[in-house]
Amino acid sequence: MTNKFDEIDKKLTEQLTHTWNLNREDLFNLGVELGRELATHNIATYRSPIWEKREKEKNHDLEIRNAVDKIEDFIATLVKLSVTEKIEETGSWSIAKGGGYGLERFSDETVEKYNVQVVHCDMESYGGEFTVTFSIEGELAKLFKKHNVYNQFTVRIYNNNGEEDQAIYNVKEVDSYIDSVTAHVRNSNNWEVEQYEDFLHEISKPYLFLITKNI
Repeated sequence: MTNKFDEIDKKLTEQLTHTWNLNREDLFNLGVELGRELATHNIATYRSPIWEKREKEKNHDLEIRNAVDKIEDFIATLVKLSVTEKIEETGSWSIAKGGGYGLERFSDETVEKYNVQVVHCDMESYGGEFTVTFSIEGELAKLFKKHNVYNQFTVRIYNNNGEEDQAIYNVKEVDSYIDSVTAHVRNSNNWEVEQYEDFLHEISKPYLFLITKNI
């Protein structure tokens, strides 16, 4: 009995390996074959080990994605604080497709404090959202290098006028403009969940007072 069920599980695994070219008829026939075996051995319930394995893999991946989301949330906080400080210093923060003079960089003092700097600005499509590239600087850059994490990330910024440039004037609106952050934490490392959590703890610890102060 065990050999037959193992054979069916092996066939199922092969089927699911090629989900992009999944043959529904073959999958149906495999289900019929399994049903016959269950009936022959009077087994009321059966769950292929492959489903348990895939469920564990899915949960594991979800845990990692949640850990990465927390890292990106922290980076987003540094960007928001930097933009807020820029507005408080000069009255606004301007961005523009292609960068140049239309893309305002943060002051040296702000970069020293929050360790992020503006690099480039692009658009998803004409009139669409802005994609601004930032670099990690200073002491934070050393930690990124230590952990083999790429030192640039992108931020998707809401476009409020459909033009290729815009300025943010109100510090209370900064949070609503920062739509999402994409850091490349997973690209160079095959970490377990605990390693992502340790990385977040290490990079965020020096900023806890500044972040708490500005909440």
